[in-house]
Amino acid sequence: MIVTATKFKNKVGTYLQAAQSEDVIITKNGKYLAKVTAIKDYEHPLTESLIGVFEKAAAYDTDHLKQERLKKYESND
Repeated sequence: MIVTATKFKNKVGTYLQAAQSEDVIITKNGKYLAKVTAIKDYEHPLTESLIGVFEKAAAYDTDHLKQERLKKYESND
């Protein structure tokens, strides 16, 4: 479903309900502006954005980083 920004603003509740069954595309001045879509029960957008972050963090040489931190604080004394 495609709707103008003005219509969306005036009937946001209606379009949010419609987004449960289909994507709602919002346009402004004839250009696509945003898409409102339902989140499935099994989807967790914020946690999915973290996939791979922990593996990258674990790959760092933590001993080396620890030694750098210690040197930094030792030199401040």
